[in-house]
Amino acid sequence: MRKLNILLPFALLIATSCSLEQTKESTPIMLKIGGPMKNSNEEISGMDWYNNTLILLPENLNGYAFAIKKADLDSRIINGDTSTITPKKINLNTPNYKKLIPGFDSFEAIGFRGYEVYLTIEIRFPDSMSCLLARGHIDAQTLDITIPEQNLTKIDVPAFVDNMSYESLVIDNDRIIALFEANGDSLIKDPYATSIISTGNDILKYKTSSINYRIADATRVDDNNCFWAINYFFPGEREILKPGNDILSSKYGKGLSHSKSERVERLVEYKIHNKKVLLTNTPPIEIKLEGDKTSRKWEAIAKYEDKGFLLATDKYPKPYTLFAYLPRF
Repeated sequence: MRKLNILLPFALLIATSCSLEQTKESTPIMLKIGGPMKNSNEEISGMDWYNNTLILLPENLNGYAFAIKKADLDSRIINGDTSTITPKKINLNTPNYKKLIPGFDSFEAIGFRGYEVYLTIEIRFPDSMSCLLARGHIDAQTLDITIPEQNLTKIDVPAFVDNMSYESLVIDNDRIIALFEANGDSLIKDPYATSIISTGNDILKYKTSSINYRIADATRVDDNNCFWAINYFFPGEREILKPGNDILSSKYGKGLSHSKSERVERLVEYKIHNKKVLLTNTPPIEIKLEGDKTSRKWEAIAKYEDKGFLLATDKYPKPYTLFAYLPRF
């Protein structure tokens, strides 16, 4: 009985510690980049792995994307090489969507399923938003990406939020799951992700979690059917996003830099299960903020092995694209 009394406090301590798991901040390690991608006007909006090459998608209809070999990333992240990475331009062969699609605004997300490639296209009008899923393929040798004109599937948005549509794609076997950018409960009563079969002819709605702020991009799905997404907030968008109480910070707390700012730069984890895409009980990973006012608009993410994440900004902050490795503690 005495042994039991001694062990009991330790058991309670362990249980309490698990229940009080808190958000941690991770400091991004900036990787030097050169060439055209260095200019933030390229507006990087998504990234994904194709075999051992990281493909980065610019927002603009300019006929190219960028590629970085994993070996080049390994030398910087693992071996401490501080030299500049110059991403390779690869051809992005598409129809002239500005002429073909009324309201064409931008490319937003990219995902690979073997040699198949999927892109989301944002459609913007003054009083409405929409999205198209485009399907094509990548050449294994040249890395050229080709999107045929006819391979388009319309995706309706769950609500009109100006300049917001589907900025994240995850691929779950033969289904392409698109996440709407704004899922706060003040904007959408019953948020959902849109699940499209790879052929584009079957569309389902998967219930998803309410969450404040923007969902800007997502990683690949892992073996547990989980993935991470960028959750970002620039205080100047308060009137657009109308954020309510932040349940995640109430539950898991905030890191030091986030506790002093209204800005939010963090990663949140989701799990796909039973036709639902819901937040897990894993605390968010906050990206340590820069200075007192700078908002880094992280728009692209990919996992780097099991060690951490690769991140890229779009147009802001100007004038340079930020490309970073974020360690996972």
